[in-house]
Amino acid sequence: MPENDHVAFIGLGAMGYPMAGHLQASGRKVTVYNRTAATAEAWCRQYGGQMASTPAAAVQHASVVFLCVGNDSDVMAVVTGEDGVLGGIQPGATLVDHTTTSRQLAQELEVLAQEHNVAFLDAPVSGGQAGAENGALTVMVGGDDTSLGRVKSAIDCYSRHTQLMGPVGHGQLTKMVNQLCIAGVLGGLAEAYHFAECAGLNIKAVAEAIQGGAAQSWQMNNRSETIADGHYDFGFAIDWMRKDLGFALDVAQELGLHLEIAHLVDSQYSTVQALGGNRWDTSGLVEAIRQRTKDLANKGERVTHSGGCHCGNVHWSIEAPPVLDTHTCNCSICNINHYQHFIVPKSRFHLLSDPELIACYRFGSEIAEHYFCRRCGVKSYYVPRSNPDGVSVNVRCITSDTVKAIYDTPFDGKNWEKNAGTLAHLSKA
Repeated sequence: MPENDHVAFIGLGAMGYPMAGHLQASGRKVTVYNRTAATAEAWCRQYGGQMASTPAAAVQHASVVFLCVGNDSDVMAVVTGEDGVLGGIQPGATLVDHTTTSRQLAQELEVLAQEHNVAFLDAPVSGGQAGAENGALTVMVGGDDTSLGRVKSAIDCYSRHTQLMGPVGHGQLTKMVNQLCIAGVLGGLAEAYHFAECAGLNIKAVAEAIQGGAAQSWQMNNRSETIADGHYDFGFAIDWMRKDLGFALDVAQELGLHLEIAHLVDSQYSTVQALGGNRWDTSGLVEAIRQRTKDLANKGERVTHSGGCHCGNVHWSIEAPPVLDTHTCNCSICNINHYQHFIVPKSRFHLLSDPELIACYRFGSEIAEHYFCRRCGVKSYYVPRSNPDGVSVNVRCITSDTVKAIYDTPFDGKNWEKNAGTLAHLSKA
Protein backbone atom coordinates (compact mmCIF):
# COMPACT_ATOMS: atom_id res chain seq x y z
CA MET A 1 0.00 0.00 0.00
CA PRO A 2 1.45 3.42 -0.97
CA GLU A 3 2.17 6.20 1.52
CA ASN A 4 -0.96 8.12 2.57
CA ASP A 5 -3.09 5.12 1.70
CA HIS A 6 -6.37 6.74 2.81
CA VAL A 7 -7.15 10.03 1.06
CA ALA A 8 -10.26 12.10 0.43
CA PHE A 9 -10.99 14.21 -2.63
CA ILE A 10 -13.63 16.97 -2.46
CA GLY A 11 -14.85 18.30 -5.80
CA LEU A 12 -15.20 16.25 -8.98
CA GLY A 13 -15.32 18.89 -11.67
CA ALA A 14 -13.46 18.83 -14.97
CA MET A 15 -10.14 18.84 -13.08
CA GLY A 16 -10.93 17.00 -9.86
CA TYR A 17 -12.62 14.01 -11.50
CA PRO A 18 -9.50 12.73 -13.30
CA MET A 19 -7.15 13.85 -10.48
CA ALA A 20 -9.06 11.72 -7.99
CA GLY A 21 -9.01 8.91 -10.54
CA HIS A 22 -5.20 8.96 -10.67
CA LEU A 23 -5.07 8.69 -6.88
CA GLN A 24 -7.36 5.67 -6.90
CA ALA A 25 -5.37 4.06 -9.72
CA SER A 26 -2.20 4.40 -7.62
CA GLY A 27 -3.54 1.86 -5.12
CA ARG A 28 -4.75 4.37 -2.53
CA LYS A 29 -8.16 4.13 -0.92
CA VAL A 30 -9.98 7.23 -2.10
CA THR A 31 -13.26 8.58 -0.74
CA VAL A 32 -14.85 11.33 -2.81
CA TYR A 33 -17.50 13.96 -2.19
CA ASN A 34 -19.24 16.06 -4.81
CA ARG A 35 -22.21 18.36 -4.41
CA THR A 36 -23.87 16.63 -7.36
CA ALA A 37 -24.09 13.07 -6.07
CA ALA A 38 -24.65 11.62 -9.54
CA THR A 39 -21.14 12.71 -10.52
CA ALA A 40 -19.65 10.97 -7.48
CA GLU A 41 -21.63 7.84 -8.33
CA ALA A 42 -20.30 7.88 -11.89
CA TRP A 43 -16.75 8.33 -10.57
CA CYS A 44 -17.13 5.30 -8.27
CA ARG A 45 -18.42 3.18 -11.12
CA GLN A 46 -15.46 4.19 -13.27
CA TYR A 47 -12.66 4.00 -10.70
CA GLY A 48 -14.02 1.79 -7.93
CA GLY A 49 -13.52 4.16 -4.99
CA GLN A 50 -16.01 5.18 -2.32
CA MET A 51 -18.26 8.21 -2.00
CA ALA A 52 -19.64 10.05 1.01
CA SER A 53 -22.76 12.13 1.52
CA THR A 54 -20.94 15.04 3.24
CA PRO A 55 -17.40 16.46 3.26
CA ALA A 56 -17.11 15.58 6.96
CA ALA A 57 -17.95 11.93 6.28
CA ALA A 58 -15.53 11.78 3.34
CA VAL A 59 -12.50 12.87 5.38
CA GLN A 60 -12.97 10.86 8.60
CA HIS A 61 -10.24 8.28 7.90
CA ALA A 62 -8.08 10.31 5.49
CA SER A 63 -4.50 11.32 6.21
CA VAL A 64 -4.64 13.73 3.25
CA VAL A 65 -7.67 15.73 2.06
CA PHE A 66 -7.66 17.34 -1.37
CA LEU A 67 -10.01 20.16 -2.41
CA CYS A 68 -10.68 21.16 -6.01
CA VAL A 69 -13.84 23.26 -6.21
CA GLY A 70 -14.88 26.51 -7.90
CA ASN A 71 -14.13 29.68 -5.96
CA ASP A 72 -13.61 31.18 -2.51
CA SER A 73 -17.20 30.75 -1.38
CA ASP A 74 -17.27 27.13 -2.58
CA VAL A 75 -14.13 26.36 -0.58
CA MET A 76 -15.53 27.89 2.60
CA ALA A 77 -18.80 26.02 2.09
CA VAL A 78 -17.12 22.59 2.00
CA VAL A 79 -14.51 23.33 4.68
CA THR A 80 -16.52 24.98 7.44
CA GLY A 81 -19.77 24.05 9.14
CA GLU A 82 -20.92 20.94 10.96
CA ASP A 83 -20.80 18.82 7.78
CA GLY A 84 -17.64 20.48 6.43
CA VAL A 85 -14.14 19.09 6.13
CA LEU A 86 -13.02 20.53 9.46
CA GLY A 87 -15.99 18.90 11.12
CA GLY A 88 -14.64 15.42 10.35
CA ILE A 89 -10.92 15.66 9.63
CA GLN A 90 -8.55 13.88 12.01
CA PRO A 91 -5.78 15.76 13.85
CA GLY A 92 -2.42 15.40 12.13
CA ALA A 93 -3.92 15.21 8.64
CA THR A 94 -2.93 17.54 5.80
CA LEU A 95 -5.44 19.67 3.88
CA VAL A 96 -4.39 20.51 0.31
CA ASP A 97 -6.44 23.06 -1.63
CA HIS A 98 -6.02 22.76 -5.40
CA THR A 99 -8.70 25.41 -6.01
CA THR A 100 -7.54 28.71 -7.46
CA THR A 101 -8.58 31.20 -4.79
CA SER A 102 -7.61 34.56 -3.37
CA ARG A 103 -4.43 34.79 -1.33
CA GLN A 104 -6.52 36.02 1.61
CA LEU A 105 -8.64 32.86 1.65
CA ALA A 106 -5.53 30.66 1.66
CA GLN A 107 -4.24 32.50 4.70
CA GLU A 108 -7.61 32.23 6.45
CA LEU A 109 -7.72 28.48 5.78
CA GLU A 110 -4.27 28.06 7.29
CA VAL A 111 -5.50 29.62 10.53
CA LEU A 112 -8.63 27.43 10.58
CA ALA A 113 -6.57 24.31 9.89
CA GLN A 114 -4.11 25.09 12.68
CA GLU A 115 -7.01 25.38 15.13
CA HIS A 116 -7.80 21.72 14.31
CA ASN A 117 -4.14 20.58 14.43
CA VAL A 118 -4.19 20.12 10.65
CA ALA A 119 -1.45 21.18 8.20
CA PHE A 120 -2.53 23.29 5.22
CA LEU A 121 -1.11 23.83 1.73
CA ASP A 122 -2.50 26.10 -0.98
CA ALA A 123 -1.63 24.29 -4.19
CA PRO A 124 -3.35 25.64 -7.33
CA VAL A 125 -2.66 23.76 -10.54
CA SER A 126 -2.02 24.59 -14.17
CA GLY A 127 -2.36 22.43 -17.24
CA GLY A 128 -6.08 22.41 -17.85
CA GLN A 129 -8.41 19.46 -18.16
CA ALA A 130 -6.04 17.69 -20.54
CA GLY A 131 -3.22 18.00 -18.01
CA ALA A 132 -5.44 16.56 -15.29
CA GLU A 133 -6.51 13.64 -17.47
CA ASN A 134 -2.93 12.89 -18.52
CA GLY A 135 -1.47 13.27 -15.02
CA ALA A 136 0.73 16.11 -16.23
CA LEU A 137 -0.30 19.10 -14.11
CA THR A 138 1.99 21.76 -12.70
CA VAL A 139 1.35 22.36 -8.98
CA MET A 140 2.37 25.63 -7.29
CA VAL A 141 2.51 25.18 -3.53
CA GLY A 142 2.36 27.58 -0.60
CA GLY A 143 3.24 26.13 2.81
CA ASP A 144 6.24 24.42 4.37
CA ASP A 145 8.67 21.70 3.28
CA THR A 146 7.57 19.22 5.94
CA SER A 147 3.88 19.35 4.99
CA LEU A 148 4.66 19.11 1.29
CA GLY A 149 6.99 16.16 1.91
CA ARG A 150 4.17 14.23 3.57
CA VAL A 151 1.84 14.53 0.57
CA LYS A 152 4.10 14.88 -2.47
CA SER A 153 3.93 11.19 -3.43
CA ALA A 154 0.15 11.53 -3.68
CA ILE A 155 0.35 14.77 -5.66
CA ASP A 156 2.83 13.10 -8.02
CA CYS A 157 0.00 10.82 -9.18
CA TYR A 158 -1.35 13.64 -11.33
CA SER A 159 1.54 16.13 -11.38
CA ARG A 160 4.38 16.55 -13.83
CA HIS A 161 6.04 19.25 -11.72
CA THR A 162 5.41 20.34 -8.12
CA GLN A 163 7.27 23.28 -6.59
CA LEU A 164 7.15 24.96 -3.19
CA MET A 165 6.94 28.73 -3.73
CA GLY A 166 7.02 30.01 -0.15
CA PRO A 167 4.61 30.30 2.79
CA VAL A 168 0.86 29.80 2.50
CA GLY A 169 -0.56 32.20 -0.10
CA HIS A 170 2.47 32.02 -2.38
CA GLY A 171 0.96 29.16 -4.34
CA GLN A 172 -1.99 31.39 -5.19
CA LEU A 173 0.28 34.33 -6.02
CA THR A 174 2.24 32.11 -8.43
CA LYS A 175 -1.01 30.98 -10.06
CA MET A 176 -1.91 34.65 -10.54
CA VAL A 177 1.38 35.15 -12.38
CA ASN A 178 0.52 32.11 -14.50
CA GLN A 179 -2.87 33.53 -15.43
CA LEU A 180 -1.44 36.96 -16.23
CA CYS A 181 1.00 35.29 -18.62
CA ILE A 182 -1.78 33.33 -20.32
CA ALA A 183 -3.96 36.43 -20.63
CA GLY A 184 -1.13 38.35 -22.29
CA VAL A 185 -0.37 35.55 -24.74
CA LEU A 186 -4.03 35.09 -25.68
CA GLY A 187 -4.51 38.84 -26.06
CA GLY A 188 -1.67 39.00 -28.57
CA LEU A 189 -2.73 35.80 -30.32
CA ALA A 190 -6.33 37.00 -30.68
CA GLU A 191 -5.31 40.28 -32.28
CA ALA A 192 -2.68 38.64 -34.49
CA TYR A 193 -5.04 35.98 -35.81
CA HIS A 194 -7.81 38.51 -36.42
CA PHE A 195 -5.31 40.67 -38.28
CA ALA A 196 -4.39 37.62 -40.35
CA GLU A 197 -7.96 36.73 -41.29
CA CYS A 198 -8.82 40.35 -42.13
CA ALA A 199 -5.72 40.53 -44.33
CA GLY A 200 -6.87 37.43 -46.23
CA LEU A 201 -4.58 34.89 -44.60
CA ASN A 202 -5.59 31.43 -43.43
CA ILE A 203 -5.14 31.16 -39.66
CA LYS A 204 -4.23 27.49 -39.75
CA ALA A 205 -1.60 28.10 -42.44
CA VAL A 206 -0.21 31.08 -40.51
CA ALA A 207 0.11 29.00 -37.35
CA GLU A 208 1.88 26.24 -39.23
CA ALA A 209 4.31 28.76 -40.69
CA ILE A 210 5.26 30.57 -37.48
CA GLN A 211 4.80 28.10 -34.63
CA GLY A 212 8.34 26.82 -34.95
CA GLY A 213 9.82 30.29 -34.44
CA ALA A 214 10.02 32.89 -31.69
CA ALA A 215 6.24 33.40 -31.64
CA GLN A 216 5.60 29.81 -30.61
CA SER A 217 3.54 29.15 -27.46
CA TRP A 218 1.38 26.43 -25.96
CA GLN A 219 -1.69 28.45 -26.84
CA MET A 220 -0.59 28.75 -30.47
CA ASN A 221 0.16 25.03 -30.75
CA ASN A 222 -3.07 23.91 -29.10
CA ARG A 223 -5.64 26.57 -29.93
CA SER A 224 -4.93 27.82 -33.46
CA GLU A 225 -7.22 25.37 -35.23
CA THR A 226 -10.09 25.86 -32.81
CA ILE A 227 -9.77 29.66 -33.02
CA ALA A 228 -9.89 29.39 -36.82
CA ASP A 229 -13.01 27.21 -36.60
CA GLY A 230 -14.66 29.32 -33.89
CA HIS A 231 -14.88 26.30 -31.60
CA TYR A 232 -14.59 27.00 -27.86
CA ASP A 233 -16.81 24.42 -26.14
CA PHE A 234 -13.99 22.89 -24.08
CA GLY A 235 -11.09 23.79 -21.82
CA PHE A 236 -10.75 26.44 -19.13
CA ALA A 237 -13.86 28.62 -18.93
CA ILE A 238 -13.78 32.38 -19.40
CA ASP A 239 -15.80 32.79 -16.19
CA TRP A 240 -12.94 31.15 -14.28
CA MET A 241 -10.28 33.20 -16.04
CA ARG A 242 -12.04 36.43 -15.11
CA LYS A 243 -12.24 35.20 -11.52
CA ASP A 244 -8.50 34.52 -11.54
CA LEU A 245 -7.62 37.84 -13.18
CA GLY A 246 -9.75 39.55 -10.54
CA PHE A 247 -7.59 38.01 -7.81
CA ALA A 248 -4.44 39.23 -9.57
CA LEU A 249 -5.81 42.74 -10.12
CA ASP A 250 -6.82 42.95 -6.45
CA VAL A 251 -3.27 42.10 -5.35
CA ALA A 252 -1.87 44.53 -7.92
CA GLN A 253 -3.98 47.28 -6.39
CA GLU A 254 -2.61 46.41 -2.95
CA LEU A 255 0.91 46.67 -4.37
CA GLY A 256 0.21 49.97 -6.11
CA LEU A 257 0.61 48.42 -9.57
CA HIS A 258 -1.37 49.08 -12.73
CA LEU A 259 -1.49 46.00 -14.97
CA GLU A 260 -2.56 47.54 -18.26
CA ILE A 261 -2.63 44.37 -20.33
CA ALA A 262 -4.57 42.47 -17.69
CA HIS A 263 -7.15 45.26 -17.43
CA LEU A 264 -7.58 45.30 -21.21
CA VAL A 265 -7.89 41.53 -21.57
CA ASP A 266 -10.30 41.37 -18.64
CA SER A 267 -12.45 44.00 -20.34
CA GLN A 268 -12.38 42.01 -23.58
CA TYR A 269 -13.43 38.87 -21.72
CA SER A 270 -16.43 40.80 -20.36
CA THR A 271 -17.41 41.42 -23.99
CA VAL A 272 -17.20 37.69 -24.70
CA GLN A 273 -19.40 36.99 -21.68
CA ALA A 274 -21.96 39.44 -23.06
CA LEU A 275 -21.91 37.38 -26.27
CA GLY A 276 -22.86 34.31 -24.24
CA GLY A 277 -19.34 32.87 -24.01
CA ASN A 278 -19.14 32.50 -20.23
CA ARG A 279 -18.24 28.81 -20.44
CA TRP A 280 -16.11 29.04 -23.58
CA ASP A 281 -12.44 28.18 -23.47
CA THR A 282 -10.26 31.22 -22.82
CA SER A 283 -9.16 31.23 -26.48
CA GLY A 284 -12.63 32.58 -27.21
CA LEU A 285 -11.09 35.98 -26.45
CA VAL A 286 -10.68 36.40 -30.21
CA GLU A 287 -14.46 36.80 -30.50
CA ALA A 288 -14.24 40.10 -28.61
CA ILE A 289 -11.79 41.33 -31.25
CA ARG A 290 -14.01 40.06 -34.04
CA GLN A 291 -17.06 41.68 -32.47
CA ARG A 292 -15.27 45.00 -32.18
CA THR A 293 -14.55 44.95 -35.91
CA LYS A 294 -18.24 44.23 -36.63
CA ASP A 295 -19.33 47.06 -34.35
CA LEU A 296 -16.96 49.51 -36.00
CA ALA A 297 -18.16 48.49 -39.44
CA ASN A 298 -21.70 49.43 -38.39
CA LYS A 299 -20.57 52.93 -37.40
CA GLY A 300 -19.59 53.90 -40.91
CA GLU A 301 -16.37 55.02 -42.55
CA ARG A 302 -14.04 57.40 -40.75
CA VAL A 303 -14.51 61.11 -41.32
CA THR A 304 -12.53 64.17 -40.21
CA HIS A 305 -13.70 65.91 -37.06
CA SER A 306 -12.32 69.28 -36.00
CA GLY A 307 -11.82 70.53 -32.47
CA GLY A 308 -9.75 72.64 -30.13
CA CYS A 309 -9.64 74.54 -26.86
CA HIS A 310 -12.40 76.82 -25.57
CA CYS A 311 -10.87 80.10 -26.70
CA GLY A 312 -10.01 78.87 -30.18
CA ASN A 313 -6.27 79.22 -29.70
CA VAL A 314 -5.60 75.49 -30.20
CA HIS A 315 -6.90 73.63 -33.25
CA TRP A 316 -6.67 69.95 -34.14
CA SER A 317 -8.51 67.35 -36.20
CA ILE A 318 -9.07 63.62 -35.83
CA GLU A 319 -10.14 60.85 -38.16
CA ALA A 320 -12.94 58.84 -36.53
CA PRO A 321 -16.40 57.40 -37.32
CA PRO A 322 -19.24 59.91 -37.74
CA VAL A 323 -20.90 58.34 -34.68
CA LEU A 324 -18.70 58.33 -31.55
CA ASP A 325 -19.07 55.75 -28.80
CA THR A 326 -17.05 57.02 -25.86
CA HIS A 327 -16.87 57.03 -22.07
CA THR A 328 -17.11 59.54 -19.26
CA CYS A 329 -14.82 59.88 -16.27
CA ASN A 330 -13.63 62.51 -13.82
CA CYS A 331 -10.52 64.38 -14.89
CA SER A 332 -8.13 64.76 -11.96
CA ILE A 333 -6.04 67.31 -13.86
CA CYS A 334 -8.73 69.74 -15.02
CA ASN A 335 -11.16 69.09 -12.15
CA ILE A 336 -13.95 68.74 -14.70
CA ASN A 337 -16.55 66.18 -13.75
CA HIS A 338 -17.81 63.80 -16.43
CA TYR A 339 -14.93 64.67 -18.71
CA GLN A 340 -15.48 62.86 -22.00
CA HIS A 341 -12.60 61.25 -23.85
CA PHE A 342 -12.21 59.67 -27.25
CA ILE A 343 -8.92 57.97 -28.07
CA VAL A 344 -7.50 57.63 -31.57
CA PRO A 345 -4.08 56.41 -32.75
CA LYS A 346 -1.53 59.21 -33.07
CA SER A 347 -1.56 58.78 -36.85
CA ARG A 348 -5.20 59.93 -36.91
CA PHE A 349 -4.64 63.00 -34.76
CA HIS A 350 -3.41 66.17 -36.50
CA LEU A 351 -2.34 69.30 -34.60
CA LEU A 352 -3.20 72.38 -36.67
CA SER A 353 -1.91 75.06 -34.27
CA ASP A 354 1.52 76.44 -33.49
CA PRO A 355 3.00 74.07 -30.86
CA GLU A 356 4.33 77.14 -29.03
CA LEU A 357 0.74 77.98 -28.06
CA ILE A 358 0.45 74.74 -26.10
CA ALA A 359 1.83 73.83 -22.67
CA CYS A 360 2.67 70.21 -21.86
CA TYR A 361 2.37 68.73 -18.38
CA ARG A 362 3.64 65.20 -17.67
CA PHE A 363 1.53 63.39 -15.11
CA GLY A 364 2.25 60.47 -12.76
CA SER A 365 4.67 58.06 -14.38
CA GLU A 366 5.53 60.81 -16.93
CA ILE A 367 4.27 58.53 -19.68
CA ALA A 368 1.03 60.51 -19.84
CA GLU A 369 1.36 63.91 -21.57
CA HIS A 370 -1.36 66.51 -20.97
CA TYR A 371 -1.58 69.46 -23.38
CA PHE A 372 -3.09 72.78 -22.30
CA CYS A 373 -3.84 75.98 -24.17
CA ARG A 374 -1.51 78.73 -22.84
CA ARG A 375 -4.30 81.34 -23.18
CA CYS A 376 -7.42 79.72 -21.65
CA GLY A 377 -5.68 76.93 -19.71
CA VAL A 378 -8.00 74.20 -20.98
CA LYS A 379 -6.64 70.75 -21.72
CA SER A 380 -8.22 69.62 -24.96
CA TYR A 381 -6.11 66.52 -25.63
CA TYR A 382 -3.50 64.28 -24.02
CA VAL A 383 -1.45 61.12 -24.48
CA PRO A 384 -2.78 58.69 -21.84
CA ARG A 385 -0.67 56.36 -19.74
CA SER A 386 -3.11 53.56 -20.57
CA ASN A 387 -2.35 53.93 -24.29
CA PRO A 388 0.83 55.90 -25.03
CA ASP A 389 0.41 55.26 -28.77
CA GLY A 390 -2.93 57.05 -28.80
CA VAL A 391 -4.22 60.59 -28.34
CA SER A 392 -7.27 61.25 -26.17
CA VAL A 393 -9.37 64.27 -27.10
CA ASN A 394 -12.06 65.98 -25.05
CA VAL A 395 -15.24 65.13 -26.93
CA ARG A 396 -16.77 68.41 -25.79
CA CYS A 397 -14.02 70.14 -27.75
CA ILE A 398 -15.08 68.55 -31.05
CA THR A 399 -17.05 70.88 -33.32
CA SER A 400 -20.62 69.63 -33.00
CA ASP A 401 -21.52 69.89 -36.70
CA THR A 402 -18.85 67.29 -37.57
CA VAL A 403 -20.38 64.56 -35.38
CA LYS A 404 -23.64 62.75 -36.12
CA ALA A 405 -24.05 61.50 -32.55
CA ILE A 406 -22.08 60.85 -29.38
CA TYR A 407 -23.09 57.86 -27.30
CA ASP A 408 -21.61 58.20 -23.85
CA THR A 409 -21.27 55.51 -21.16
CA PRO A 410 -20.31 56.69 -17.66
CA PHE A 411 -17.59 55.04 -15.62
CA ASP A 412 -18.37 53.75 -12.14
CA GLY A 413 -17.08 56.89 -10.43
CA LYS A 414 -13.87 55.30 -9.21
CA ASN A 415 -10.31 56.11 -10.23
CA TRP A 416 -10.07 56.16 -14.01
CA GLU A 417 -6.96 53.96 -13.88
CA LYS A 418 -9.27 51.08 -12.93
CA ASN A 419 -10.97 51.58 -16.30
CA ALA A 420 -7.88 52.19 -18.37
CA GLY A 421 -8.42 49.00 -20.36
CA THR A 422 -11.88 50.18 -21.35
CA LEU A 423 -10.46 53.50 -22.51
CA ALA A 424 -7.64 51.85 -24.41
CA HIS A 425 -9.90 49.74 -26.61
CA LEU A 426 -11.37 52.89 -28.14
CA SER A 427 -8.07 53.51 -29.90
CA LYS A 428 -9.18 50.99 -32.54
CA ALA A 429 -12.32 52.94 -33.38
